[in-house]
Amino acid sequence: MKNYFLLLLLLVVSYQDFAAPAFAYRVTFKDKNGTLTYADSLQFLSPASLARRSKQGIGLDSTDLPLVQHYIDTAMLTANAVKLHNKSKWFNQIVLITFDSTKVSALQALPMVQSVQLVARYANGIFKTEQISEHSMAKFPKVEPMDAKKTRGSSAFYGLAFQQIDMLQGDCLHDAGFMGQGMKIAVLDVNFRRTDSCRAYDTLLLQNRVKDVYNFVKDTPFVYSMAIPSDHGMNVMGCMAAKLDSTYVGTAPYGDFYLYITEDIGSEFPIEEDNWLSAMERCDSIGIDIVNSSLGYNKYDAPLSGSSYTYADMDGKTSLIVKAANMSVAKGIFLVNAQGNEGAGPWHYMLTPADGDSVYSVGSVDGSGNWANSGYGPNSMGVLKPDGVALGKGVSLIGGNCQVGISNGSSFASPIMCGAIACLWQASPSLTTWQLRQLIKMVSSKYSDIITGDSTTATTLGYGIPNFCNAYNILLGTSDIQNIDYRFALYPNPNNGDFYVKSFDNSSTNFSYLIYDISGKIIFKSQEIYKSEFHCDALKHAASGEYILWISTPNKAFTTKIIKH
Repeated sequence: MKNYFLLLLLLVVSYQDFAAPAFAYRVTFKDKNGTLTYADSLQFLSPASLARRSKQGIGLDSTDLPLVQHYIDTAMLTANAVKLHNKSKWFNQIVLITFDSTKVSALQALPMVQSVQLVARYANGIFKTEQISEHSMAKFPKVEPMDAKKTRGSSAFYGLAFQQIDMLQGDCLHDAGFMGQGMKIAVLDVNFRRTDSCRAYDTLLLQNRVKDVYNFVKDTPFVYSMAIPSDHGMNVMGCMAAKLDSTYVGTAPYGDFYLYITEDIGSEFPIEEDNWLSAMERCDSIGIDIVNSSLGYNKYDAPLSGSSYTYADMDGKTSLIVKAANMSVAKGIFLVNAQGNEGAGPWHYMLTPADGDSVYSVGSVDGSGNWANSGYGPNSMGVLKPDGVALGKGVSLIGGNCQVGISNGSSFASPIMCGAIACLWQASPSLTTWQLRQLIKMVSSKYSDIITGDSTTATTLGYGIPNFCNAYNILLGTSDIQNIDYRFALYPNPNNGDFYVKSFDNSSTNFSYLIYDISGKIIFKSQEIYKSEFHCDALKHAASGEYILWISTPNKAFTTKIIKH
């Protein structure tokens, strides 16, 4: 009997030591022939998702329709697949896992299959790796203990988090009662261990404001694993959700949170882009408002290092993850993504999906507003990146010991910004994602420099540090900046008769303009046709007062008031 159990034990150990490698393949289908119809929308989108789209005038299209189940079943059978890891209706594809890599040719030959790509190889079986990837671990900054005496300004309420919220003037929104109540905020990250036990999250947990969790890496509804050696997701959460009065308060402490693991700390493979995509589709389907993603990609581990990206690929349209990012914004979600921390390293640039033109990417600054080594922009197509910056050097956060610690990186600048944006959107829920984004840019510290052509800091600071108090006052109509049209920005306004106008609407090209006085008399008429922006000093010598700017495109006309001092 002892020999039997010894043999059984040896067999188990041998299987664990010599398990066959598992392969994950991304299989893209050609069509959706035979899927559900738009009339069945409540079967694949929640009422909250449909309401979010309706508010922003976003209709359904073929990317919203589910995949064809017969296609999935056929691919799984052909590949001898042991697991369907995830599926994407947006891009009509699945990721399946098999131990039999010889079936790829048969899979590619299926009439409904458009392409097959290897996205992960697990040497010791499904989701198992030989050791933690150094590349993956290096992505996540360490958290150091903080000197509790270190503070700045009036921190009676915010404690050690005061500097990072004060930099954005986010406390102005809190004073007005907007602290994220009712806003659905998703966090895509690596792990959330201790989020369910640290005292900083007591209010969040007692009020049942963690609404949904899922681990898209391991396919399990558990995100608090102590076995994953990272507190990064919990650190990120604290920047928004933590609430310890007089000690530490996040930027959206009363928001509803949705915690999703998409990053595999054990390796760095393209499958993580698929995990991220799956999380974003879940965000869309359940009606999430705003997402923070403190993740980014450029290089992958062997044997998939050939799938790594170059700067030329940071074009806002190449990687799967940036396509998913742009798609999520098209569905009405506001996406905030860390720029990455490679500015002082050999890579130098932002990571994907921060390169997406629809993504609000966030870089890092220190307490004085100086660049703090986040990735350089623009993207390789010339789109300005980052979109904005927040404190990313010397950030206060909740550490792995559940105490306030300090760390660096755009990983933390991003959620600080995300929480403030959530509160601003709460203050004016009728804004579309596009309008909200333009408003935030307009109140940023480097906006006037960008508008007037001074690009000295554009590659590191983008539009700069937003002032959320100014943004709120604009919404109230009490700001010095007046008469903002979200398709055209007139800056500055009021002015001395010398101003700039920039178009943010790609459809508003080939426009001209007129300037009237209040009586209707034409003061100035442009002789040129403009594509996206113009400078005007026609009122330089005019009397102080109010004038009307009339912008005419081939299809529409827009008017706004000019106030000359």
